[in-house]
Amino acid sequence: MDFLQQTMRRAALLGAAVLASVAVSSCGGGEPYTGLWQGTVDNRAASAIVLGDGTYYLKYAGTPGTLGGLVRGTGDFQGAKFTSTDGVDYHFAYPPQRPTPAAISGKVTGSNGIKGTMNAAALQLGYLKAFDPDGKLADLAGSYPGEVTFSLGLRQTTFNVTADGKLSTVLNGCSITGQVVPRRDDAYDLTIQFGGLPCVFPGVVFSGAAVYSHDLQQLEAAVVNTTYGQALTFVATKSL
Repeated sequence: MDFLQQTMRRAALLGAAVLASVAVSSCGGGEPYTGLWQGTVDNRAASAIVLGDGTYYLKYAGTPGTLGGLVRGTGDFQGAKFTSTDGVDYHFAYPPQRPTPAAISGKVTGSNGIKGTMNAAALQLGYLKAFDPDGKLADLAGSYPGEVTFSLGLRQTTFNVTADGKLSTVLNGCSITGQVVPRRDDAYDLTIQFGGLPCVFPGVVFSGAAVYSHDLQQLEAAVVNTTYGQALTFVATKSL
């Protein structure tokens, strides 16, 4: 089940959704908009992780036969308007493509919604839920079968997380290690590093954010590498 479908399980509102836009308070922080959002971009399902400092990770579905991409940026609310001018759109495509700029603007609607555009595409988002409070690394410990999305496509793998936040997996014969660190906004900072060859990005470090949902025992994350212009997302559910 992909990142979009896991979000749908939680909300039961959209058919096949993935990461969409973001929000932050007018004073520059993420509250009270910190958490998970969902909606559409260009009538394609989307959802987002929005952190307390205003950083967001937006994953949007692609057109038929494509995987879409991930936008990372920061946003700001000024009154009833939302703007993000520094978004970077990382495309899930092979051969790898260079990222492109992504600008978001919109108006705040009722029930904590945003309606506007991302570049020339229509954007509509709704606030789904806050991050689970008081998250602890020990809660994450376990084995997580799940799915990765990156430039080579969709891949199934199993992530292992220790009680001190160390993460590991093997993807396409490539060993990947990482570290999860709690944030003050109840999300987690995540850094992963690809091993040597035959890894598609040998030795490369990706960084971003992760979210754990206690009710679903689900770990989802989005990370980017700005030097290579690449992104990776995953969603995985803890084995009982």
